Order: sequence, then C-alpha cells, then structure tokens
Amino acid sequence: MTGTNTIAQQQRAIPTDSRQIMDRVLRASADLITEHGVQHLSIRKIATRSQVDVPTIERFFPSKYAIIAALYEDWIRAAQNVFEQADKKLPTAEHWRPFFVDFLKAYEDVGFTASLEVQLIEAVTLFDDLRQLDQGYLDWATEKIASYIRHFSPICTHDCSMAMAVLVLEWDLALAHQEISYPATVHNHLLHMTWEGILHLLKVCIEDRASFAETGTSCCC
Repeated sequence: MTGTNTIAQQQRAIPTDSRQIMDRVLRASADLITEHGVQHLSIRKIATRSQVDVPTIERFFPSKYAIIAALYEDWIRAAQNVFEQADKKLPTAEHWRPFFVDFLKAYEDVGFTASLEVQLIEAVTLFDDLRQLDQGYLDWATEKIASYIRHFSPICTHDCSMAMAVLVLEWDLALAHQEISYPATVHNHLLHMTWEGILHLLKVCIEDRASFAETGTSCCC
C-alpha cells in the first residue's frame, strides 16, 4: 500500500530517546483530541499536557497537522496488521465463517478508542493530504476484504464482493459512532444485531450465491 509510510519511515530513523518524547507528545495529543476535538488542538496545549516544550515538539512535528497525520498513520498501521494476520490464516482456512469472525473481531478492536477514532475521521474532512491518505487506505482495504470473500466463493462477482467489503468497513465506522452516542447497554445490543447482520450478508455473498449459481437463478447480491 502506498501513501502511508512517510511519517512512519521518519519515526523509525529517530533515536530511542527521541522516540519516547514523540510517544509522549502523541499520547497527550490523543487525549486532548478525545476530550476537546481536533479543531481545538494546539501545540501549546500539547506542550502543557505532555510536559514537552514547544520547540522540542516542533522539531519533530512542525504543525498540528503533522501530529494528527502521525496518529492517523498509527491507526492505519494497526489496521494493516489485522490484514497481515488474516493473510497468514487464509491459506489454511477451511470455512468462511470462523475466518471472518476472527477477522471482524480483530478489526473491530483495532487502534484507538471510539471517541478518538471518530475525531480522526472528522480530521480527514479538514485536511486534503489526510483525505488522500484515507482514500488510499479505504481502496486498499476494500479490495483486500473483497479478495477474502472471493477466496471462499470464487464465483462471487467482483462487484458483489466489493459491495460487501464496503459494508464491512462502513459497519466498523458506524460502531465507533454508536459507541460514543449511546449508553453501553444500547451499544452492546446494536453490536450484537449488526454483527449478526454482517455475518448473514457474508453468507449471502459466499454460500447463497453458490447455491443460486448451481440452480441457474439470479442472486440479489
């Protein structure tokens, strides 16, 4: 995947002590974004929270945008790791359901808190470079999930598998919004219902499509 490694490469080249300072800055930034939102983030507030002076922060992150981009890239790398683990399991997976159950659980838990995830998604709308980064990731992730679907159902069309992949990604985003919008008991009910819904739609794309093909009839997927 391209377009997600610029800041990551810079960070890997930084000495350990400096990396620890950067981690403090990023943790403080994440807390401030969660508490007050992306638009209220400032270098001075980050300096106060992290106890790292402004010149030091600006040596690593020349702007507020650079900090937000670094946090977003951390989320993308965590998400990519979920796909890497799924890639390793795919060749020996005997049935689609346990494979996707494991994948969906891992993907649902990836990254940051729901509040921070929602705030970072809002940031995507504010910065053009971040929007391009996000779109690149979504295109890549959509194709990856679609390829998993077609692995278990080779006759599933490209359009069908891509549509289902989009639903999976939108489902994860919706869960983050639900988690911060409703009490835990309501969110848990929504999680259970939508979880079953996603698995049912995957069954339609993978199993039911095969049965339709065998009978020569069309499928709504």
